[in-house]
Amino acid sequence: MRLNCPHCDRQLSVADEKIPSGQRFKLVCPQCNKPFTVEPDSVGTPSGSNTMSSASPTPPTAEELDFYPPGAKIAFVLVRDPEWKAALVSCLDEQGYHLAVPDGPAEALQKIDSAAYELVFIDHAPHGAEVLQRVHGWPGIQRRGVNVVLVGDEAKSLHPDTSFRNGVNWYLHRSDVADVPRLVRTVIDGYEETYKMWRLAAEESGKPTN
Repeated sequence: MRLNCPHCDRQLSVADEKIPSGQRFKLVCPQCNKPFTVEPDSVGTPSGSNTMSSASPTPPTAEELDFYPPGAKIAFVLVRDPEWKAALVSCLDEQGYHLAVPDGPAEALQKIDSAAYELVFIDHAPHGAEVLQRVHGWPGIQRRGVNVVLVGDEAKSLHPDTSFRNGVNWYLHRSDVADVPRLVRTVIDGYEETYKMWRLAAEESGKPTN
């Protein structure tokens, strides 16, 4: 499926097999970071304002995006260690998160700006540095709405000074892989408690929280 962002007119694409039949779905434009909803009656309709004819050639500049149901909880995991990756994927899946698990830095950079993530895990390593830098460059209101966690060897898990120094919400030590379920629950609950008042204030003022 080919479509244009209604906000900035960026040309995008979604793999046909990922489109839910007869259901609306939400996308976030990787260029302007604004969400928009694709209605079911526009999917697969050549004359629809958000689609292009299946006979048309594929534009070389179109970006293929993942889609998530409106209101879905979405988490991003760029962690190479197989034990950590498996533990995070299993834990987050059990808690109802939709997951983006890129294979490497290039795919990670494409995905990190393509959805409104609630929770982001990044390796504290060279292959995660550019992704972390991208996160640091988000506008303040967008950054505050995302719970960012680094996984590395610099300090013990949940060390506040290390988290602050690296510009993230939490820091987890690689040796604590067996404790992932508890740590994930801690970072989720701790983030919600820390930002509860900010979220309420943002909602009352009509500003988006992510």
